[in-house]
Amino acid sequence: MICAIFRVAQLESSTLGESTASVMLRDFRHPFAPSLILLAATSSEGDRLLRVILQQVIVRLDGAVTLRLDVLSEQRIRRPSIRTVMFIDGYEAFQRLYASLSVEKFDFSGRYLIVCSVSVDEELARSIFGDLWSLQIINVVLIGHGDSGPHMWSYEPYAAGRCAMVNLMALKPSDKHYPDKTLMYHGCPFKVGSFETRPFTIMERSDTEPLKMSGFEGDLLDTLKEKLNFTVQILEPENGEQWGYALPRNSTGMMRMIQEGEVDFGISCLGISVARSAILKAGLAHYTTSLVLAVPKGRSYTAFEKLFRPFEANVWWITVTVIAGAAFVIASIELRNQSVRNFVYGQQTHTPYLNLVQIFFGIAMHLLPSRNFARTLLIFWIYFCFVIRSLYQSALFRYLQQELTFPPSRSMAEIDQTKALYYVVESGERYYEAFPDRLLRVRHLPQEKNNIINRLAWMIHHPDSPDVVQGCLDHMAHHNWLWGRKGGRVDVCPEFISTFTVTIYYPKKSMLTGQFNRQIQWIMASGLMSYWINLYGDYDFKRVQTNAGSEPRQLSNGHLAVMYEMCGALFGLSLVIFGLELVSRKVEWLMSVLERLSGMGDFRE
Repeated sequence: MICAIFRVAQLESSTLGESTASVMLRDFRHPFAPSLILLAATSSEGDRLLRVILQQVIVRLDGAVTLRLDVLSEQRIRRPSIRTVMFIDGYEAFQRLYASLSVEKFDFSGRYLIVCSVSVDEELARSIFGDLWSLQIINVVLIGHGDSGPHMWSYEPYAAGRCAMVNLMALKPSDKHYPDKTLMYHGCPFKVGSFETRPFTIMERSDTEPLKMSGFEGDLLDTLKEKLNFTVQILEPENGEQWGYALPRNSTGMMRMIQEGEVDFGISCLGISVARSAILKAGLAHYTTSLVLAVPKGRSYTAFEKLFRPFEANVWWITVTVIAGAAFVIASIELRNQSVRNFVYGQQTHTPYLNLVQIFFGIAMHLLPSRNFARTLLIFWIYFCFVIRSLYQSALFRYLQQELTFPPSRSMAEIDQTKALYYVVESGERYYEAFPDRLLRVRHLPQEKNNIINRLAWMIHHPDSPDVVQGCLDHMAHHNWLWGRKGGRVDVCPEFISTFTVTIYYPKKSMLTGQFNRQIQWIMASGLMSYWINLYGDYDFKRVQTNAGSEPRQLSNGHLAVMYEMCGALFGLSLVIFGLELVSRKVEWLMSVLERLSGMGDFRE
């Protein structure tokens, strides 16, 4: 009798080993990933029987599948296991192995095969699959004894009208054991963590309808919903929190919602970072942008500074050099005798310096030189001054009417010179930790929707403030798209802070990542992401904003303010010179200096 029972058990273990080896040969071959073998039993007899089954499997595989035998006790695991085979003799034994499952040692999106040496009924299958679903392990096959030989079970978590639960499936040997169960979600709802930060996400609120989302990440979510057939319930962080801090425990904002499983995934300008990826699962990066600083426009030119705008600095230097050279020539000729001076200047020319200035400003000379050489020099000088003066006057009319400003800050070093404050979101403070001086000037933006866009609007209404705002390049482009035509464009510092890679974050054990990544990859390849992004922003940051039309305008007192200032300054200078001339009648050395400057030999009466 005992021998008969032993033969039956041996026969059953043999057929169970054949079924296990068949599944592994079909679905567990991988060129780089060995299959991890785990074994747990509640009795010595069960342990012996499982080892017999394992031995039969190894023999039948004949080296076709690389195996790794129970190395969970090792301290370091090089990479999580993606092929796992569990040998158990009942639910209690399964619980022992289940307790060792973790995202550090196992890839929950991998393939799992559970071999049970006892009879498997529907109740046991539901219990095992229910535990696995709590970890979102869905690619699993359970093999056990049935009424007529080995029986295989699996489950689908999503079916029409039955969402996020164990929907048992009986498998045949000819069936596909590990189909993609994430191709269709049958209209099941997912909870999505998000908040409004234009242009990434734009919330559409209604008293009668659930919260909806647009923006280019909202468009991405809509496309995923249509492709995979699911619905969403959008949840926002409590107390107006936004990104929040990613911590091993007690995270805040959206990081807490994803980490604790309150939402199935989060989408809202979520940049990839080491701290976030340590506690969450990052999806495929669907957009890469830059973190930049919006800087205020440069200081307006004063009326006096506008006088120098028609020419570049090198033109002014050349002009000054020519005048200085002419003055030097006159000074050297003044040291010669009267015949030399008459030859160069012409007779009765006693004020060569004044003549030089008169011609430069277009003032007529009352006494012309008589010699050809002197006249030739005069013609050359008149022509040079005429060209310079004509170009200057034609450009000056235009520059006097323009609202000119100095260029905005072009680097963070220039921003530091202005002692500006850096307004950033809380999670953006980490970019300044390496710069203590800048960190002292960091200020957090208020926890409110569109806080970056709101601060940019504040900058436009407070042009005298030197403070800057940190955000993605897309925040600045969206602001210019909204207000650029109304004179509200913001400038961006060419020196960007960092590259910012945007993704969707999931809980560590999420089974959504693989299918979402594939869909996003196809969307990116189609060019849809670039199309959506350009719908919400004006990325032409080099556009020159002009308020003046092509028609000339009448000059106002504001345009001519520099002339009034110059008249006042010259009038004051003339009073000073008049005072010096009065004093010079009593001070010999001062009178000689004034005579020298005037170039007149008959100054003293």
